[in-house]
Amino acid sequence: MLTGNQHTTLRKLTLTASLAAVYTIFRAIPISNLIGISGSITAAGMIAPVVGILLEPAYGIVAVFTGTMVASLFPWNPLKFYGLDFLPGALNVTLVSLAVRGRRTEATMMFLVILGVFIINPYTSLFVGSNLLSPPIPYLWMHLAALVVLISPLSKGLALRLSSNHYTSLVRPVVVLAFTGTMIEHVTGGLLFAAVVGKGALSFWPVIFLAYPIERVVLVVGATLICSALLALLRPTVVARSLETVTAVTPKSVSSAESETGQR
Repeated sequence: MLTGNQHTTLRKLTLTASLAAVYTIFRAIPISNLIGISGSITAAGMIAPVVGILLEPAYGIVAVFTGTMVASLFPWNPLKFYGLDFLPGALNVTLVSLAVRGRRTEATMMFLVILGVFIINPYTSLFVGSNLLSPPIPYLWMHLAALVVLISPLSKGLALRLSSNHYTSLVRPVVVLAFTGTMIEHVTGGLLFAAVVGKGALSFWPVIFLAYPIERVVLVVGATLICSALLALLRPTVVARSLETVTAVTPKSVSSAESETGQR
């Protein structure tokens, strides 16, 4: 007989293996060509929110790492960044997992650190030229917008909204998670690109500046449609169990706050 903790661990490992397989499939689907280096942007970002919602950060990273490595065995999808190709997706899933579990401070600090590393990297650009309205618009304008969303009230109480019985209530938290997750994934990918291409990367940032908003919108829309549908199907069982500790604590915290307000 398995103990309660052993049963929980087994369930998490089984779910991790299942999501790693799903991530592998999406990781093997190209949706756009990379700029400045051979390879493709894949549909992995469209399934990343589900991985982050259902798995705690450590398990999510394992699922992404496994899915990335297995998908790299396909001839059209080789590793491009010295074997670190899993990092962008891993940070996407980690941020989603932290945010949905109420650990917004950790998610925000992680985002800030990655942005800071990008800014100080000698082979990246903060502004890409006045002919592209930059300045005054920085290269990272969309990433900064995602950071604002992450620290705003929009990212509060995500677990409760995801556990709601109404399908429409899933859309807003999924959009928030997909948008913030895909932007930290993009800036991390940019750092890997700068590391691989080196000084030559500087000539590509103006083109990337024009292209990346379109590709990120496509990924967010795809993630919203796919993840909302999957979560609606999984919500009565898998989602509830994955977020049960978060949803159990949140109502108590809200009730305590309301009680304190009433006493005042």
